[in-house]
Amino acid sequence: MNIKEARELINKECIADDGLDALFRMSADVAPEQILNFITALKYLEQHYQNKPLIEKDLVYQLFNLHQTLQGSMGHWKVSRPEGLDAKTCFEIFTSIRNVFTD
Repeated sequence: MNIKEARELINKECIADDGLDALFRMSADVAPEQILNFITALKYLEQHYQNKPLIEKDLVYQLFNLHQTLQGSMGHWKVSRPEGLDAKTCFEIFTSIRNVFTD
């Protein structure tokens, strides 16, 4: 994966009808490979932006949006969680997003 592919995957997950943003909002089941690809893209972005002074505004917005959507949805999962979004996976997503912004 390169930076272009990682950014395209993040963009797709934000705008597609079956992207993670929509699935998080609907508390729908998520395929494990979709989560794995997303986390892989986040890890690549983390490496790419390490020690860089800035990150593109649209990417920042997309990542914060995904983070806030998932966080908000988790608050509604009192009885059961969607398939593929156990607590460990959710916190791995949060940590991966946070790591994009840290040195």
